[in-house]
Amino acid sequence: MGPVDVMSEQAELDASAVRSRPRASAWLWRPWYAKLWWASIAIYWTGKLASYWSPVLDDAYSTAVAGYLNIALYPFTALMVLGVRFVPAWMEYYGWEWVEPSHDELFPKRSVGGYLDPMADPLDPRSPNHWRYLGNLRR
Repeated sequence: MGPVDVMSEQAELDASAVRSRPRASAWLWRPWYAKLWWASIAIYWTGKLASYWSPVLDDAYSTAVAGYLNIALYPFTALMVLGVRFVPAWMEYYGWEWVEPSHDELFPKRSVGGYLDPMADPLDPRSPNHWRYLGNLRR
């Protein structure tokens, strides 16, 4: 096996490592701060469950700080915040790009009567106002 073969094998291994599909667990669980956050979520909500039987915990979970912690330690908040870096990696793997919308997408053409929304224009045939009484015409 020559040095060229070894280098080509190494290049193939590097290419396969770069193109490996991104796993959500790499962003949602593997970093130390993610593990800390998920552990805090479990502890907080276990205490919240225990507050139904303990008046002391009930008083603690009725404070304003507990209201903020409800938001910060809500599991979907952790998914959204920790997943922010996952989305660009996932889009890069599948070849998607963030593109700016074109002028036509930003500013739609006006309808027949000059309205921006053709559904609200009584002069535009696409408006549902023309089709509302269609059932009465058949009688």
